[in-house]
Amino acid sequence: MKTKNNLLILVLFLGYLMVGCDNYLDVTPKDKQTQEQLFATRSGFYAAVNGVYNKLVADALYGRNLSFEMIDVLAARYLPTASSGSMLADAVNWNYSGEQLKTTLSSVWENAYTTILNCNVILKNIENQNNVITKEEAALLKGEMLAMRAFLHFDMLRLFGPIYSQKPQGESIPYNESIDITNLPLLAADVVLKDKIIRDLDLAISALSEDPIIEKGPMASSPEDEGDVYLRYRQLRFNYYAVKALKARVLLYAGDKENAGKLANEILGDTVVRQYFPSVDPAQLLGNSQTPDRVYSSEVLMGMYKKNRADIYTYSFGGENAGSFLLQPKGNYLTGSLFANETGDYRFQSQWEPASGVGATGHFFCKYKKLQFADPENIPFYATFMPLIRLSEMYYIAAECASDLSERYGKLNEIRDLRGVPALPIVSEDDFMKSLRREYLREFYGEGQIFFMYKRMFVPIDQTENAYNDRMIFPTEARFVPPLPENEIIYR
Repeated sequence: MKTKNNLLILVLFLGYLMVGCDNYLDVTPKDKQTQEQLFATRSGFYAAVNGVYNKLVADALYGRNLSFEMIDVLAARYLPTASSGSMLADAVNWNYSGEQLKTTLSSVWENAYTTILNCNVILKNIENQNNVITKEEAALLKGEMLAMRAFLHFDMLRLFGPIYSQKPQGESIPYNESIDITNLPLLAADVVLKDKIIRDLDLAISALSEDPIIEKGPMASSPEDEGDVYLRYRQLRFNYYAVKALKARVLLYAGDKENAGKLANEILGDTVVRQYFPSVDPAQLLGNSQTPDRVYSSEVLMGMYKKNRADIYTYSFGGENAGSFLLQPKGNYLTGSLFANETGDYRFQSQWEPASGVGATGHFFCKYKKLQFADPENIPFYATFMPLIRLSEMYYIAAECASDLSERYGKLNEIRDLRGVPALPIVSEDDFMKSLRREYLREFYGEGQIFFMYKRMFVPIDQTENAYNDRMIFPTEARFVPPLPENEIIYR
């Protein structure tokens, strides 16, 4: 698979005006002629779309900050060996006034809204195009860009918005649907969720109703597509099933458990999903030290291509260059808490390794460690793949949303069985929720979902769940609601 790196073609015509009273959202097409030239051809449309997808994998977004590093540090996932005053030291103490963390959060915000703007430009040009692309292609690209716009706004809401369960009408974030310079208002959280994000997702699902993934699977292709990969590798795109799963995630966050559970079960029961997204093969994990599929790629509904994925391990998790940036749970966390009495769990066996080196203790996280292939020019898809939306999440949503306690345990035990651990007995509501959180903690290490889980549930991170220290961390707005970036506040 060949992917063009750093292909953000839209930079050619999007001016990022950061002077005067302009904030991060005050952006507009800078060069109308260049824009018209870009969207005058089919290849131009796809270059623009590919550029937007490539923006997701940048360090500022899901290539680092919103996957394995900053967002997971905020969730007490690691005991970082960071020096005082660093971003990691600020994050592990929720010191949002620290300059390094402020800069990082500002970069997240800026890059998210820049990418959203690019989506809007593409959507506008899809609307105005004159048979440059086919009707079917237009629908596909429209669905993907609407989904990406919703996805990015949702994560900005989850990060910077209020504790939704406590303040659903609290002031949150702008929702940008424009390509014009405008001072967008901060909307109430429930307006962003229910009137904007869910609307865009519904429109996306409708537009993607003929997604080739439905008939041909995630590696969709046909003879007429030979040499044209735009409709292939649907796991790298906001495909039909990924968008439906994203909607289930959004509905759960909004507190609509009835519809979230219904949609999650619909996805799990879909015959196409069951055919094309099979559970990970243990044989590909255990006893395979050279080329294990540690990201369980067959189960991932949507993810990203990251050519230098192996650098994540080298510079952050146990590699020789980690140094003061090493991210590692406290020494006794894995075997004493998270996987206690269940170290046969495939996730422990395949994604963690004993720490090595002078004075090393505990375990290193190796989900993104470099794989050893005989032919480095011919490596499989999963070696450069980072998950964004997993099928396993639908089991957790279905379990949490079930009305009957036995059904909740039953659904949770389905995914536990797929991970090689025994079924849990029915105990109590409290026990179920602790077990559910433990499953999230095991499943989504290095994927940026745990901070949002705790913020949504608004429950303490107890000593058995805390990988940073031995204390119980109580939920507070000060911990779970970072302030908006200063540039966004000043110029409002």
